[in-house]
Amino acid sequence: MTLIASLLPASQEVYRKIVFEIDDGVIGIDADGIIRLCNPSAERIFGWRSGELLEKPLEVLLPEHLRTRHQALVSNFRVGADDARYMGSRTAEIVGRRADGSDVHLGITILKTSATSEPIMIAVIRDISERISYQRELQRLAQTDPLTGLLNRRAFHDSVAGCLQERQPASSAIVLFDLDDFKGINDRYGHDAGDDVLVRFADILRGCVRGNDLAGRWGGEEFILFLPGVGSDAAVVVTDRIRALLTAADFHWKAGGTPGLTASAGVFAGGITIGSLGTAIARADKVLYEAKRSGRDRFVVAPDTEVADLVR
Repeated sequence: MTLIASLLPASQEVYRKIVFEIDDGVIGIDADGIIRLCNPSAERIFGWRSGELLEKPLEVLLPEHLRTRHQALVSNFRVGADDARYMGSRTAEIVGRRADGSDVHLGITILKTSATSEPIMIAVIRDISERISYQRELQRLAQTDPLTGLLNRRAFHDSVAGCLQERQPASSAIVLFDLDDFKGINDRYGHDAGDDVLVRFADILRGCVRGNDLAGRWGGEEFILFLPGVGSDAAVVVTDRIRALLTAADFHWKAGGTPGLTASAGVFAGGITIGSLGTAIARADKVLYEAKRSGRDRFVVAPDTEVADLVR
């Protein structure tokens, strides 16, 4: 309190009152990055007790992996022509560290000024953690099938493309599933039963895939898997296990009985790239319907000749 008062002349009492009563945090550092000014809101945002932050290095408010980069940003701003700047961008988040070690998402405006002839940099800080959480939830909802919780069609395609952009394995697999006689389940047992089947099958998919695999609801009663780094033989093992688990699943509906539920599948494996992803899915779709036409309750693997055509 005394230190802050010395930095703000008595004639600027109104400004001192604003700094101490606004909800935004205000932190001032000297040329060495030492905290010389800190209002109660900043202490609340970062979870420190009154007066504890004064005289400490600014790094105590930053996650360790961000400290070097932050120091460079501050140095560049100090010698730059701008007197004020909003930190961050539409695609980047500013993350601070609370006293308990947890992260806090921040919106920060930094300013250059001086007090008692000493240069000082001021940061005006807003806790935007709730807004970031809300935005992430909106994004999750936009990417998720509301019934099953799996990726929706667009999100699945985008996620696979992102995976292939980061790393392109020599072979990956696309597996398309279609639940057999799904319309009959709805007609005989009702749409609640049909929803139960969809949710249960989504759970089976989640239980059978690895951490880097992707599962989605392709539409209606169709589901899709992307298995990176997997050849045809391994994809077949996963496919058959999923089908067996569905057949063994127990359903008890008020309308009576447990039907023998089955699924058909089409498997494509090969050197899938971003450019050939659409073709790979089309090949899996083609052999899926061969499985449906040939009696259902089975899977068909795309012929090696089609795999060779795709990867040339």
